[in-house]
Amino acid sequence: MTNNDTKSLRTPLGRAGLISAALSVCLLALPQAQAQSVDNRNYSTAMPGQGFSLQYGYNSRYERYGLAYETAPLWSHAFGNDSRVDLTVELGAAYWTADRDPDTMWQIAAVPMLRWWPGNTYYLELGVGPSLLSRAHFAGKELSTRFQFTSHIGGGFVVNKVHRFGLRYTHVSNASIKTPNPGLDLIEASYTY
Repeated sequence: MTNNDTKSLRTPLGRAGLISAALSVCLLALPQAQAQSVDNRNYSTAMPGQGFSLQYGYNSRYERYGLAYETAPLWSHAFGNDSRVDLTVELGAAYWTADRDPDTMWQIAAVPMLRWWPGNTYYLELGVGPSLLSRAHFAGKELSTRFQFTSHIGGGFVVNKVHRFGLRYTHVSNASIKTPNPGLDLIEASYTY
């Protein structure tokens, strides 16, 4: 991606276009996902296990572009009401851009994710894990340490048993290991295959 490409994403029109495209894909897939939840009750094959995901996170002052690998479930528990909980690990790398200096940084993370499937199509997720940033000062904020914790909470749905679409709140901070600890917050959309 060239510098001009990232600058175009920093404009409200560029961000709106990217967010609109992501929401359009999700909305087009939703009717099929709803039909699948009624027709398919085989939970062991209805939910994707390991895979790769593309992620886009947005805050009015910075953005995050991520690629992650999700492990197969390390632990799983099925409940009597056809729901289940899976524990996986999301291993990822991300590139951050901001509207003020320093305006770029990299991040690597390993986040255990607990995912509850109340049915075979929809899920809620929660995860917290360590991450390492390429700098301790970003977007005009002094983050104090390059070692941070990444926290996610969100949900999503699956289409055709292999295409997972998600939306989550993400918080990155050092858990007050050192001050100041302003943290980084964003809303993140993801696609996993």
